[in-house]
Amino acid sequence: MSAYQDFLEFFSMHNKERLDGLDESYFTAMNEQERNLAYTYLLKLVENGGTEESMNGLFRADFDRAAEAASRLLVEDKLNPEAQIAAAWNLSKVQDNEVLFQVFARYMSDPDRKLRAKAAYYVPENMDRDNLKSCLRGMIRTETEQLPRIHAVNKILALYGVSKSSIGEKIYREIYRGLHSDELRDKEQAFGKLEALSKTL
Repeated sequence: MSAYQDFLEFFSMHNKERLDGLDESYFTAMNEQERNLAYTYLLKLVENGGTEESMNGLFRADFDRAAEAASRLLVEDKLNPEAQIAAAWNLSKVQDNEVLFQVFARYMSDPDRKLRAKAAYYVPENMDRDNLKSCLRGMIRTETEQLPRIHAVNKILALYGVSKSSIGEKIYREIYRGLHSDELRDKEQAFGKLEALSKTL
């Protein structure tokens, strides 16, 4: 079976069979013609709205062509939400602009918890740092679902450069628990500690 046939076979898989996603291994064995076929196949999926999987696959098939197509489709607002987040994440590797940041910011407050979780997980730490801090604080203050909150907390800690090794386990645990607390007062105290630490780290 050719590498391209393996690629097509992926789309007939379901559930656990697709757990690892459309990873780089599907493309490394392809010749140039097969990659072009795979790109064309994925582009049709993406132009019909796409998914996180098809968008990431498009960039793996041909990053430069995918960047041009994804930028256009974002502006035209033709992508499904997960595909928008995946497009913004891939494009952020070579671009840094307000359009991309607004994709993440919008979905960090979306009613769908899966989209909130993905947006907080994928948003780059170096993108519009002040506004990102504000978005993450707002998310942490109001988030009631575990996974989106975990990703938001992890991201804001990374944004501040805070880890067990950088500040010590005791203080780290205090801040981490505060950010995950159900009490707004505890969260605000944790934010205050992060700001204080940012002046010393």
